Amino acid sequence: MAIAIILSLIIPGLGHVYIGRFGRALIWFVGALAIGLILDQQGSLTPGSLIVLTVLGVIAAIDALVMMRFFTAKDGRT
Repeated sequence: MAIAIILSLIIPGLGHVYIGRFGRALIWFVGALAIGLILDQQGSLTPGSLIVLTVLGVIAAIDALVMMRFFTAKDGRT
């Protein structure tokens, strides 16, 4: 469980790959990449941009945790 969270904090979507949710992983990764590129149009990230990207990573980690709990409960695993 902790591995998926840590992976999502490092790169949004990577925790979803770890738990086998490839479509959702692609959405998170492409979304984070697009937001990062939009925020970095000036050539350097501002502290506000870094905060936005950090919050995005935390939300991706929470989503990976929720998906992992949902699919393990659905499969009957604990």
